[in-house]
Amino acid sequence: MAEQSNAPAKTSRKQQAEQTKQKLLTVAMELIREQGFDNVKIEDICRAAGVSTGAFYHHLKSKAGIVVESYSQCDAYFNETVYPSLANDCTVNAVLQYIAFQMQYATDFGVDIILQIYKAQLTEGTDFFLSPERGLPLGLTRILAHLQQQGVIRSEKPAEEICREILVISRGVLYNWCQCKGNYDLKAFALELVSNYLKSYTI
Repeated sequence: MAEQSNAPAKTSRKQQAEQTKQKLLTVAMELIREQGFDNVKIEDICRAAGVSTGAFYHHLKSKAGIVVESYSQCDAYFNETVYPSLANDCTVNAVLQYIAFQMQYATDFGVDIILQIYKAQLTEGTDFFLSPERGLPLGLTRILAHLQQQGVIRSEKPAEEICREILVISRGVLYNWCQCKGNYDLKAFALELVSNYLKSYTI
């Protein structure tokens, strides 16, 4: 008698685990936006999500894990939505629009969560945040490489290096925005600085 496959059960368990993780993340982000990161306890998140604390630690490890995981979803958004929407643009505007999406994403997160992202970058996930293979930097690198192939920007410096320098600018703007408690137009300031930077590479 042939053995019955347990693949469907495994798939169902995997889907249930992903749903639990997403529910925890969604509830956690809502509570953090409402109350502030430092004021929200893991027990509060679990109670609101109807999930055990054991499940929380299994999926997110710690409160800082909420921030790291939320940025992982940010990468998926840039990889699956933002980059495809700009991939065929053969102008420098593609780079500026990409940064505009980054700043809008940060604005939607809010100052408090961006502050926690910076803390997590230093204490929880340095290798992850600096990886050029993440969705956000990878999409920007591809756009820059495409513009170099089209002769729109100069090619003496690799696209990966130009991307790294642009993201240093954008991270600096985000850091300053947090210092100023979000009291200026983040997107406009970032686009001004990146636009000025790109002038040195435009043919």
